[in-house]
Amino acid sequence: MQQKSPGLLQTGPQGVVSAAHLTSIGGVPGQTHRFMPGKFGNLTTTLEMEPMKKNIIAMAVAAAVAAPAAAMADTTLYGKIHASYDFFDGDNLNDRDYSLGSNSSRIGVKGKEEISDNLSLIYQWEEQIDWGADGEGIGGPRNTFVGFTGDSWGTLIAGRHDTPMKMVGRKYDLFKDTVADARAITRGKALSGDNDWDARTNSTVAYMTPDMGGFQAKLAYISDMANDVNNNEDAYSISAGYEIAGFMLDGAWEQQNSDAGDMEAYRIGAGYKIGGFKFVGLYQNADVITANPANGDQDVWGLGAGYTFAGKHTLKAQYYTADDVSGAGNEDTGADLWAVGYDYKLSKQTSVYAVYASMEADTTGNGYLLGYKTAHSAQVEQAFDRGAVEDSSAFSVGVVHKF
Repeated sequence: MQQKSPGLLQTGPQGVVSAAHLTSIGGVPGQTHRFMPGKFGNLTTTLEMEPMKKNIIAMAVAAAVAAPAAAMADTTLYGKIHASYDFFDGDNLNDRDYSLGSNSSRIGVKGKEEISDNLSLIYQWEEQIDWGADGEGIGGPRNTFVGFTGDSWGTLIAGRHDTPMKMVGRKYDLFKDTVADARAITRGKALSGDNDWDARTNSTVAYMTPDMGGFQAKLAYISDMANDVNNNEDAYSISAGYEIAGFMLDGAWEQQNSDAGDMEAYRIGAGYKIGGFKFVGLYQNADVITANPANGDQDVWGLGAGYTFAGKHTLKAQYYTADDVSGAGNEDTGADLWAVGYDYKLSKQTSVYAVYASMEADTTGNGYLLGYKTAHSAQVEQAFDRGAVEDSSAFSVGVVHKF
């Protein structure tokens, strides 16, 4: 039958024409009809099916629509946008004394598939976002892994991940990912490129216990820290922590093996929250390989405090100091880092802040520089001649949004 006015064709979401409307335009229910080309195109359909057939097709369509949604139900797109404008000052400052930073911004996909009551597969793929000094856009893997987890036995993963040693340091840094990031001192790379006590490593297998009444431990083995042809440069990293009633205590130990020499370090962090107040402290002792004939070890201390009021405002301050490396010829190998800041919470996901920080090295050119080997490393290396800096400082304003 030819329908001269395609615009009168009234169909439901799946193209089903009601029996009443079909009869009104001269059609016969249960037969196949072809309509003229129009804005609906050529349409051939069986109309007014039996109720059983309609239900079967409706169920099939619903299943087809629901299947992708079910498959994606435990997959999450997430990210963090952290932009700041930083103004630098200090010794041997280059012309680029202010710049925009992206500060460990990231985007990722993570998910979980339940296999049984006490076993689920987990996965995560996370990439950094950099529109700052490097201008690399999206690129550079962050924590990316696959593994299994269960409520009663814990979590086992393999891939690229922060070491347990690093995670303890991040937990007690009140200014992480800002110009005042404590890794400029704790990482160890200021004095020697062979040290990195705040690493995110490839070739990592890690296990984390379940939360056992506030206690939790993490263990990691890194089979190759240097992408070498053998496993001579492997590492072990472990941590244990306990939290109860606002009190936090964590300890970590790590050993890094390499052709340049085996190194080890440990950290102890503690904190306490009461009302709007938060107090944190960190101690670290680490082996250091230097250019001097005598290598040694170095102590690092840090203290921080913050006060949150009216639910949105936070005032905070932090101080870190690195002692001289032990051993002959290692004088003037320390530094001090202090910072003050203010955070304002715009919403559950968005906040803005202002920070002032200063790094004072014991002597010119001993390697210490504010923000060096942190999220601001590219910016400060463009702003300063690192080999000729004793004092460096910065003022920074930023915005952080999580999704």
